[in-house]
Amino acid sequence: MEHNWQRKFSIDEKPTLEEMKEFAADTYFEKLLDYLSEKYQPKFSIEYSKEKGAFGGWHLKAKKYGGNFGTIYLRDDCVRMMIVVSELFEEELAENISSMSEQVQNTFKESKPVMGGYWFVVDITSEKTFRDIQYLITLRVRKLKTK
Repeated sequence: MEHNWQRKFSIDEKPTLEEMKEFAADTYFEKLLDYLSEKYQPKFSIEYSKEKGAFGGWHLKAKKYGGNFGTIYLRDDCVRMMIVVSELFEEELAENISSMSEQVQNTFKESKPVMGGYWFVVDITSEKTFRDIQYLITLRVRKLKTK
């Protein structure tokens, strides 16, 4: 079985959600899908990006409230999620950031808002990063609901 997600399916071979689950069986992928489904009931959309590097290939978007919660990427050894959190929540993030994972802390401390938000790219590799993602999704959904 091909162990590189980006090479496994060409642009002409759209994977199914089941194939994504099978590839990512040893990651937080299904736990993340279960969380999103139970808490928010989003519409999942499998989409392709021609972008080079880590963000190219097939990925999954969770959509509701007229927007995208975040984009889920399958890596060889983990699941990665990109979430944009509005700069409107900067103060709240600053208050909570010290309890979050190092990768989330570094993104917040080392970046400035771009296009109105902080762009978090989190490799979900532990319960701590999974909890971080849940919190960031909560902030994202709060913004989407106010549109």
